Amino acid sequence: MKKFGLIILSAILTCSTIAQSIHEQKVSSNIEEVTVFVTGGEVKRNVKVEVKKGRNKLIFTRISTVADHKSVQFNADKKFDLVSVSSEMDYVTFIQNNPRIQNIQDTILIMDDKLIDLSNEKSAYNEEKQLLLRNNVIKGEQQNLSVEELKSMATFYRTRMMELNKILTKYDKDIRELNQLKYRYSNQLTELNYQETIKSNQIIVIVDSDVNQTLNVDLKYVVSNCGWQANYDLSAADVKGKINLKYKAKVYNNTGNDWNDINITLSTSDPNLTASAPVLKPWYLNYNSLTTNNDYYKGNEYVVPERNEFKQYYQNASAPNVNSNISGLIFDGNGIGQTEEFWNGQNGKPEMNFTTIEVSELSTEFAIEEKYTIPSDSKPYLVEVTNNELAATFSHKAVPKLDKDAFLLANIVGWEDLDLVPGPTNVYFADTYVGQSYINTRNVGDTLRLSFGRDNRISIARKKLEEFSDKKVIGNNRKDTYVYEITVKNNRDIPVVIDLFDQVPISQDSDISVSVEETSSAIYNETTGKLVWKVNLAPSEIKKYKIGFTIKYPKDKKIQVRKYRSVAAPKF
Repeated sequence: MKKFGLIILSAILTCSTIAQSIHEQKVSSNIEEVTVFVTGGEVKRNVKVEVKKGRNKLIFTRISTVADHKSVQFNADKKFDLVSVSSEMDYVTFIQNNPRIQNIQDTILIMDDKLIDLSNEKSAYNEEKQLLLRNNVIKGEQQNLSVEELKSMATFYRTRMMELNKILTKYDKDIRELNQLKYRYSNQLTELNYQETIKSNQIIVIVDSDVNQTLNVDLKYVVSNCGWQANYDLSAADVKGKINLKYKAKVYNNTGNDWNDINITLSTSDPNLTASAPVLKPWYLNYNSLTTNNDYYKGNEYVVPERNEFKQYYQNASAPNVNSNISGLIFDGNGIGQTEEFWNGQNGKPEMNFTTIEVSELSTEFAIEEKYTIPSDSKPYLVEVTNNELAATFSHKAVPKLDKDAFLLANIVGWEDLDLVPGPTNVYFADTYVGQSYINTRNVGDTLRLSFGRDNRISIARKKLEEFSDKKVIGNNRKDTYVYEITVKNNRDIPVVIDLFDQVPISQDSDISVSVEETSSAIYNETTGKLVWKVNLAPSEIKKYKIGFTIKYPKDKKIQVRKYRSVAAPKF
């Protein structure tokens, strides 16, 4: 029996010795660097830690609850043995970390007690009112009262009821105002609890050390609830120089931890990639590889920035459409890269909307030179990435039959070497905002074609020459002759090149014939009726072009030569 007792005592002393040999400490660390992925991020913390000889339990506090504990990496500058890494929630230190929570909780309790008191007092006055209502018969039905007695009793009854009604109304008002105040305090408490909850995670690291020493520790882990979106500014001062591309990023952080004055690296990597080596799959080529329609990339089409002035006034389906489609120009403000953002308010908290983009298979990283502060509030913060000068050639296109203005177009080269990520682009020309476009790196070739809007320094006029136009009847047929003149003037001080478009009609009926008499040496497509001139204009030079054609058709039939377009108009 004595031997058995010694064994138990020895086991207790051994456990006590083991327990005493674990040196536990809480470690407060700062975020030094964040690598922000398109969705997600990798946080790096740095801190100096004093470890004792033997086993040490290091509890890193105030870690985001959206951290992936399986991604934790623990490194130090001196020798140690890593035993384990784990994580757990800290539900105890909410109030210690944020004393405002305790203050608001106490305030809400006081308001609850006050509401109970007001409710009890209101109930007592309600009972008195009900007592008066139940006893509104004066001295019974068989007794006769004098006029003075009746007046006195009626005055008392009326006066007291008015007093009670005012008192009850005052209680209703006080209770309503106190409930409203409590509601605001409760919302504030919910917000504070959320802010503390989302950063109440703890990473627990157990290490063994042969000596007492100071470790310079790096702690890294992957988090969700953050990311970035590419954003660009394209600007040109005039048609002579290069185009400036400002590469920016909108970064958001909702991890629970503020990023205060830290180094940021933007990356297109995927933090969820596995450790398995990639496997090549067959690489098929076909004409359906592009995500847009097959007619878009024929070399003549340009991405046109969209301006959103109409959207704030028109919310119905019949609203005016600021995009239009004319021959030789495709206005595609809505069809390319739907994105943004961005914010839907719900219970006072922003929600992040997501879209799908396609980036290069080879990941790219951008180390930002300046340090930034990104609070954990889900709001987008602008980060400057790079600033580049791109070579570009400018030209003009005009379709005077549909629009009297010439459009300035840019062919931008060299952008594919900049590791661009699909994103919205603000376009400026001569310090004037043109609109917002979208760079979709998958569908753009070596040259990015972009419209810089209307150029009011190119004058274009198209008019019908009545003296040469004629309508007459010959036998059973009508012959209508049309002659138009197009005048183009260059008001710039430099030469310009203009692609000028027009057309002649195409017959789709055997009874209708079209003969073309004049095209002014235009490139004429007999299948489509399209006319194209390559116009080279010196400064202040004027050039004129004529179009002449005759339509022959039966005199008892009508054809529509002039085209019309639909616009929204007010109805009174």
